[in-house]
Amino acid sequence: MRIGVHMPIGGGFGKNLRKFKKYGCQTVQIFAGNPTGWKMAAADPEEIQQRVDLLQQLDISPLIIHCAYLINLASRSSEIHKKSAHLLRLTMERAALYHSPYVVLHTGNHGGAGVQQGLEKIIDTISCELPNWPSGVQLLLENTSGSGTALGSRLEELAFITTNFPQNVVGVCLDTAHAWAAGYDISSSGGLEEMLELFDKLIGLPRLRVVHVNDSKVACGSKIDRHQHIGQGRIGRSGFTALMRFPWPADMPLILETPEIGSSWDQYNLNILLSLRDK
Repeated sequence: MRIGVHMPIGGGFGKNLRKFKKYGCQTVQIFAGNPTGWKMAAADPEEIQQRVDLLQQLDISPLIIHCAYLINLASRSSEIHKKSAHLLRLTMERAALYHSPYVVLHTGNHGGAGVQQGLEKIIDTISCELPNWPSGVQLLLENTSGSGTALGSRLEELAFITTNFPQNVVGVCLDTAHAWAAGYDISSSGGLEEMLELFDKLIGLPRLRVVHVNDSKVACGSKIDRHQHIGQGRIGRSGFTALMRFPWPADMPLILETPEIGSSWDQYNLNILLSLRDK
């Protein structure tokens, strides 16, 4: 496994990357643009290549791209749906420039249309957009906490979407805090193994390409998305001990998205995961 963080861009890509390398970071995730906006700044190929070279120099890989939060492939609004598909296409293209193998996307919300209709709309949209995406970049659908009309909180829903596409085209990013909030008790080795066995049965573990490692402030099954520092939440140290002892592939990226990203908490959370891994 390769352990890393969601890295802020503010303050300089190179400066932040070197800092996280000193913390023991082996992989990073970034937003390709404004995480809360519809527009993406024009690419500077020379600057991006410099960043790619630095990543290689520091042996930090893979670089994972996270989509803007506004993208919703299941939206009932034709305008938002069109803008979502366009921004996802731009994000996939930007990922290709970064030589990033993965783009993480929140599964979306059906907005009252119903789960079945929402899932089918996501499938139809991906099918239509696939020819426009660069090769070599895999879309990863992130599980959700299940609040409101969110899709993808249940493994069955993720399976319904992903199994319509080749394994190297659409996969899954598993967020521990979201899984916990959705009702999967992963606070022990038995609970984690039970959830991953179900994942393998429904989706196939080879489709699981990235894990977002977050503790949770809320009760299991609350459907509330509230991340917490590792070992200080309801999943607890025992849950993350089990997570780090699971026989992940050597290249599996485990990305921290804990609170106060960019602060000293990053080193604290990284140190815990590294110590659990080394034990």
